[in-house]
Amino acid sequence: LEDRNAAQHAEIEFINPDDYKNWQMSNLNNIIQMDWLVQKTLKELQKKDDFWTSFSEEDLGRMLKVNWRKAGKWRLVAEGADQRRAAQAVSAWHAVAIDELKSATSQAQNALLFHTQLQEIASRQIAMETKISELTQFQDSLLAWKQGYANPSVVQSLDDNARQELEILLNNAGSDNQWLFQFIPIIPHSSSAAEYQDWVQQVASATGTEIQSLDSQLAHLNEQQGDLFARYTQASNNSYGLSSNLVVEEIRERSIELYAVRPMGLIILAGGAFGLLLWTALWLIKVTL
Repeated sequence: LEDRNAAQHAEIEFINPDDYKNWQMSNLNNIIQMDWLVQKTLKELQKKDDFWTSFSEEDLGRMLKVNWRKAGKWRLVAEGADQRRAAQAVSAWHAVAIDELKSATSQAQNALLFHTQLQEIASRQIAMETKISELTQFQDSLLAWKQGYANPSVVQSLDDNARQELEILLNNAGSDNQWLFQFIPIIPHSSSAAEYQDWVQQVASATGTEIQSLDSQLAHLNEQQGDLFARYTQASNNSYGLSSNLVVEEIRERSIELYAVRPMGLIILAGGAFGLLLWTALWLIKVTL
């Protein structure tokens, strides 16, 4: 049930598969009855028959009905006094709906792809930000060591404790920092304090260069994220929240069914008249008896 695109549009949490199915089917119903899709259907009808030039979007919209009895099958209906025109309407609506929904599901697939790429970028950003933080801390520790063991003497050797602290710092820097390999092993024990100071400064400077490089990469990654997020948003909006796994196809073995529908008003009137006649007949029988 993980479909961020659908959940984002629905603004609800899908508890079970039925919730997800029902929302998707209801969403399909809503989409094909949207004003812009009805307008596009009307334009297609007007291209084929001048009869439709006098129709408005509202007129056509009142003709079009949609329902589904079970998941997976739709029933598109066009109601009208003229069967031929009703058949034209439902055929045009059917064609436009299929095209637009295929386009929407294609956009949903794009949205899924962009979302996956955004997740990958987010992971790289976290890793890069963590690395920058670690290197900044390492650089600060090096400079703090350098300051703590500053000695004006250029010949005095460094004591074992100071060297051990330096070795710990380098070991904690991690083995994935290949640019540090050039500074390993540490300069010889016999090196003077001044030589250690110079060496530490070189490592700190190299660390700063690596931090700048990572900062630059992170800025580029942030730009990619912004561009990709804009593309994801556009694709998500154009998908109307449909699932990337949804497949919309016409049932080719079925043809348009034409049948007469008695207006409800006429049915009520006929029923009332029949009831009145029946009441009159019963009354006459009663009086006769």
